[in-house]
Amino acid sequence: MPRSKVLHQATVTAHEAAGRGFRRLVLRAPELASDARPGQFVMLRVSASIDPILARPFGISAVIRRQAIELYYRVVGKGTALLSTVERGAMLSLQGPLGNGFPEPDRDALPILVAGGSGFPPLLFFAARLASKPVVFLGARNKDCLVPATAIKCCRSHARKVYITTDDGSAGKAGFVTDALTAFLDGSRERDRAVIYSCGPRAMMAAVSKVAADRNVPSYVSMEERMACGLGVCMGCSVAVKAGGYKRVCKEGPVFDARVIDWSEHVVLPVPNGKQVK
Repeated sequence: MPRSKVLHQATVTAHEAAGRGFRRLVLRAPELASDARPGQFVMLRVSASIDPILARPFGISAVIRRQAIELYYRVVGKGTALLSTVERGAMLSLQGPLGNGFPEPDRDALPILVAGGSGFPPLLFFAARLASKPVVFLGARNKDCLVPATAIKCCRSHARKVYITTDDGSAGKAGFVTDALTAFLDGSRERDRAVIYSCGPRAMMAAVSKVAADRNVPSYVSMEERMACGLGVCMGCSVAVKAGGYKRVCKEGPVFDARVIDWSEHVVLPVPNGKQVK
């Protein structure tokens, strides 16, 4: 994509608290909005100053009337803390849309969307664009980490069914999101039509991919990695693949066929005593 087509000056048209620690940001950028596809992302400069110098990657959660894009984020560091102070009417620089998007399922397929924690934005966009209503699974550690209510409402409006799980049972059903996914697949007469799309913590996507592989269900993942450039130059967001070598999340991804990812590398799993092992 030519550089001139990915650089934009966007106007902040809405910026508000969205509940559960999330904030919702709407940026008017007509050219970007008209080109964006579900699964793609933008690199956003969170401040006009040189500190922080690097832009931040954000998955696109919606396109509004082909004029603006919607983003959700949590304040987790200096960059997002600065972003949270930006007011309506401000101008922000961004690059996008970047990366590839989710492959469209066949018209007779059953799309299944699985979001963990903050991984819901690209799946929210995808749900709104699908020709057939998907089954959606939303998982989180607890109710405070769950998808905000506005996003859940949007999911319900586009989905056939929404399942909510939390590890501690503080919202929805107690257990991992993969437990609910497994129960659904094993009890469904439509499993042979299922296609799974997931985004969230790496360990969760590794588990979703195993559930899918064990049942011969096609599965695609939207990888979340730290990025510096977003254009495939720095190689900082590379992930290992089973065929050997690495793929860049920003360039060859962020969406991959789950079967090509080497999930054994750098996966951190929780254990009951609170420590973590690789």
